[in-house]
Amino acid sequence: MRRSFLAAVLILVSFSAFSKSESAAAAGAANGGAKPEIRFEAFAVVSRYGPPVLRAELGRFKVPENRAAAASRSIELAFVRIPSLSKHPGPPVLWLAGGPGHSGIEDLETPLLSLLLELRKHSDVLVLDQRGTGLSTPRLDCPGAILFRKDLPLDREVVVGALEESARRCSAQWRERGADLAGYNTRESAEDVEDLRRALGAPKLKILAGSYGTHLALAILRAHGDAVERAALVGVVGPDQLRRAPSDTDEQLESIAALVRRDRSLSKRMPDFLATVRQIRDRLAERPAVVTVTGDEGVESVTVGRFDLAWFTRSLLSSRVSIARLPAIFSAMSEGDFSELAATSLAWRMSPLPSASMFLMRCASGATPARLARIEAERGSALLGDAADLAEERVCEAWGVPRLPEEFRLPVSSPVPTLFVTGTLDGDTPERNAREIFAGFPHAARLQIDGAAHSLLGLESESERDAIAEFLSGGGAKQAVVRLPALAFSPPGVRGTFLADGRTSASSLFGGGMP
Repeated sequence: MRRSFLAAVLILVSFSAFSKSESAAAAGAANGGAKPEIRFEAFAVVSRYGPPVLRAELGRFKVPENRAAAASRSIELAFVRIPSLSKHPGPPVLWLAGGPGHSGIEDLETPLLSLLLELRKHSDVLVLDQRGTGLSTPRLDCPGAILFRKDLPLDREVVVGALEESARRCSAQWRERGADLAGYNTRESAEDVEDLRRALGAPKLKILAGSYGTHLALAILRAHGDAVERAALVGVVGPDQLRRAPSDTDEQLESIAALVRRDRSLSKRMPDFLATVRQIRDRLAERPAVVTVTGDEGVESVTVGRFDLAWFTRSLLSSRVSIARLPAIFSAMSEGDFSELAATSLAWRMSPLPSASMFLMRCASGATPARLARIEAERGSALLGDAADLAEERVCEAWGVPRLPEEFRLPVSSPVPTLFVTGTLDGDTPERNAREIFAGFPHAARLQIDGAAHSLLGLESESERDAIAEFLSGGGAKQAVVRLPALAFSPPGVRGTFLADGRTSASSLFGGGMP
């Protein structure tokens, strides 16, 4: 899996152009358009999360890079089709991965596969690598790395400045290679899905989406809802929710603190988890710690401060496994042991740049003035500050791509039956997101996963998989709540080194990802 500081870090179109793109798409659909042709080749799905699927296929088809540009070049998208076991399959189910920037095809190597194999009982299953990602071409990787000094604590302004410079460098390189970066946005991706449906000759699709994938799914429902039979959205990101609010992280930490208080063995040693977090935060703000750790180049010293702590903590909030380590880690730091923080921070001092698509999609979607004002107002008072989202305007300006118009960020209304899946420990796509979107869906159902954090949102749970599969196969949501086993915290005194997984960190720090 990807291991990158900047993946963890980032837990850290004008209206006329949009109208032209929308009109062109509508005209193409009205005229029947040139139906894209698909080239198929054999593709075996081999994963430890399910039996081998030897009859799967890898498909490739071409779409315009930028439908708003009259002379747009073509790009090629890749997807995997897992054939249905049914003699009379229903509409294909399409998986839309999170990120943005994650490969849907790589998700076949995660517990998601178990759900997809359940869904193939009734439908073909399609797994798409969205534009700029995975096996689709061009894959918008950014070469090189960002280096940060080891003898100074990380600082938000320094990191944002480094991201700004890397954005200019990477965007220039891709433009020199002929890429039209203005075409890499959620609106264009929604049209890609419509082109895929037409290419397959499917009257309708069913959509299964996670995290950023739900942001894309909502754009599809707005533009082509008549071509969607059902949708299941896991970890909801609405049109104006891609930029995270610092208070979402605070609420997640408060939920974790409540669980710590209910743990008898922990509560005696750590009666107030949030107070401990504040104590360590303020201690490192006043006097950064110099820690000797063993890294790739042997024994090294690294200086860690308040922002290192905020990033590190934020990176641990995306999965149940890492959340369970939090009390032990903070207990150790309260006793002067910063080894786990330092080991992770040292690894972050040099790491490959994440893909351009991670930034381009976020920057194009943007946020309303009201959302930005909320983020700014909360930044100073939030426990971890603004460590949740570094897609600042200056970074987006460096990428040089237009924002989609304000109409894109308006609420979505749709009659399509839609299941909204939320997790009670999810600070990346909090339950508030789904509640705000739910009002526009008269045929919606809810499924709450009690105890689920963002990463995978409990998809290891057979009950959740069954509920989603039942809904997408045409049934109702028989369960409103699925309860995961109680979180088993590591007791204070247990030592270890937790290096935040880049895949987990990317999903949690820069907009969410499923899985």
